[in-house]
Amino acid sequence: MQFRVLGAPGIYDEARQRPVQLNSPKQRLLLGALLAWRSSPVPTAALIKEVWGDFAPDKAVNALQAHVSRLRQLLIESEPARAKTPRLIARGSGYLLDVRPEELDCVRFRLLVTRALRCADDPDTAARLLQRAMALWSSPDPQADSYGPLYAQVAARFEEERLRALEHLYGVTIRLGRCEEVLAPLRELAVAHPERPVFRDQLALVQRQLERRPSSPSGPPRKAGVWTRPEPVAPRPTNVAPPMRDMAGTQEIDRLRQHVDRLTEEQELLWAALEKMTTLVAPEGSLLPHRRDAASVPPLEDLGTLRYSSRDLLIRSMMPGPGPGLGPGT
Repeated sequence: MQFRVLGAPGIYDEARQRPVQLNSPKQRLLLGALLAWRSSPVPTAALIKEVWGDFAPDKAVNALQAHVSRLRQLLIESEPARAKTPRLIARGSGYLLDVRPEELDCVRFRLLVTRALRCADDPDTAARLLQRAMALWSSPDPQADSYGPLYAQVAARFEEERLRALEHLYGVTIRLGRCEEVLAPLRELAVAHPERPVFRDQLALVQRQLERRPSSPSGPPRKAGVWTRPEPVAPRPTNVAPPMRDMAGTQEIDRLRQHVDRLTEEQELLWAALEKMTTLVAPEGSLLPHRRDAASVPPLEDLGTLRYSSRDLLIRSMMPGPGPGLGPGT
């Protein structure tokens, strides 16, 4: 049997792997008060105040006894072996719910948080422990505002512990570099709890770190150690009218064009020599390029296109004037 205190009072039947369905909201209020005074008798007057507040019925003691009897029966149905030693018994002028510490989710929560805080030098372990601790919390109870004074004090104390645990969890998550995981919850917590500056500071830190991250490079990654020739550049359009140039600029372009032609011819001769040497001496599987197979040798007309395009780009990059020189050529 497990008893829930975190989020909303409840009972979980471990044997059947399901929660125990309480019969009425007043039973939940009664259970919360008994769990708030775990293993200690709760006075009848305090239980009446917890269940009905300032609007107790005329025969509140008898009504309380009826609710206690139904809650006791639910517990016995979940634990038939304890039929002769029920957990919920009358003790003195009140009632006592017998619960061991290991049967409470709040005790496990505190143990996990304590272990996580001791792992300050191991953020991975601390994050896992804190995530396990936060998983113990049930969904918020929509009737939390109607809790009586006994359980309301307990709920407020554990809510404070929950927020502190979240501060530690998001802190170690940021240290691990997983800022995307905490961005959305930190935005919500910073708005919901303006009195806690830690959430605002963590949110600002996350936003700064995400802004500083470089964007992912475009295109497929290159294989390390592989030497490849540049991909052919598409030929420039031939139907684009060249811009007007002065005579000095035209002469400079012609000179550069002739120079690039000579460099291109020398480059082709060097590539031919390299390919010949590679074919003769390079071992099988070498990282040097093998271009003697028919599939890898480009057609002759493509060599002319490649030379012309590379020459054109180099000329434009050396020309004075605004822009990167990658627009229509001369």
